Amino acid sequence: MNLEAIIVIAVKLFAIIDPFSVLPFLLAVYKEAVKEDSNKNLSWNFIVNKITIAIAILLVIFSLLGRPLLDFLGISTQALEIAGGILLIYLGVDTMGGFQQLRFIRKLEEAIITPIATPLLVGPGTMTALITLSVSYNPLILILSSLLTTFLVYLTLLSGPLLIKVLGETGTVAAGRFTAIIIAAFGIQLILQGISQLKLV
Repeated sequence: MNLEAIIVIAVKLFAIIDPFSVLPFLLAVYKEAVKEDSNKNLSWNFIVNKITIAIAILLVIFSLLGRPLLDFLGISTQALEIAGGILLIYLGVDTMGGFQQLRFIRKLEEAIITPIATPLLVGPGTMTALITLSVSYNPLILILSSLLTTFLVYLTLLSGPLLIKVLGETGTVAAGRFTAIIIAAFGIQLILQGISQLKLV
């Protein structure tokens, strides 16, 4: 079992999911939601648990389907790495602006799975990364990495109120923007990897 690979992949997936960028907006929506009488009993733990379960299921599904999906579609690994890298660079730049979509959520319970769990947390970038990684790693390593990533996201979201108090909203957003740089760097790495494998001559 390649423990180092599991940890590296988990860190990459965590950076792409980037819960830090979501936290300030998600907490603001939650505070607004609990002001309504119908949501008085809606706890932060309940919200985090539902989001975490959805994330775990999505990550495991794409860990298993990655390689078979590539083979079925007949897509070369080089093409996927280059296309996935471009998408991740775009995602990294886009993440810098935060998740303004959450400002338009009216009923939090209905939005837990969509759009919060997916596509805001587990979006096209995460799915592309898992499919791309399935070229180099077996499904077991990807599943273990996905479960470790889910646990890290769970801890981050669960400690969200404390993180906001300690770091402040600005500090939390800054942490999210730092992970956006990691996303973009991973994207560039994939593009270079894909180009290096192309037989141009």
